[in-house]
Amino acid sequence: MNRIHNSIVGAVERRALTWLVRRLPASVTPDALTAIGIFGAGLTLIGYLLTAWSPGFLWLACLGLICHWFGDSLDGTLARFRGIERPRYGYFLDQTVDVIGNLLICLGMGLSAYVRLDIALLALAGYHALSIYSLVKACVSREFHISIVGFGPTEMRLLIILMNVNILLFGAPVLTIGPLFMTWCDITLLLMAGGFFSVFVFLVFDYAGHLARDESAPPRSEV
Repeated sequence: MNRIHNSIVGAVERRALTWLVRRLPASVTPDALTAIGIFGAGLTLIGYLLTAWSPGFLWLACLGLICHWFGDSLDGTLARFRGIERPRYGYFLDQTVDVIGNLLICLGMGLSAYVRLDIALLALAGYHALSIYSLVKACVSREFHISIVGFGPTEMRLLIILMNVNILLFGAPVLTIGPLFMTWCDITLLLMAGGFFSVFVFLVFDYAGHLARDESAPPRSEV
């Protein structure tokens, strides 16, 4: 399957990953990196939960996101670098583990004092809708797009880290919007969720139309 990675920071990320895999000890395996990724997601959850005592624990959440990137991005890269790929196993494990990692991170945000749980889960649903689109399209086209319209998992982690830093710098006061009580973090994630679902609907109709035209039955010849 052809992997396509055209995200905003994709070129820089590829150089960083290449530099890292050349320096990893032989004892580090792709499966160990996958475990580090899950550990990072769990650390992010813990960091967000601990913000109930101090906003300073947002730095722990940021460290967890970095660990999650390290493990999630390097496992497949290391396997390809060492020529030990297991394409079906790796693809299956990577996509299923991503579901767990994403859930832990979003649960952490939603259980913190800065983001409503329902909005965090709505944003997660929108993100997973795009992920499902990418996975289904990969089965049809044999091209796996890691990013969609320039955004992939790395960009999402960077945005969350940026949100954490802004909370530390400026806080996240609760705003009253009609009958709702929301922070600027809630509003940001709500807009992101709307963007995810809008892009999902557009891409589904666009690619379905492309497939319909491509597989249209040829006109019958008249007798």
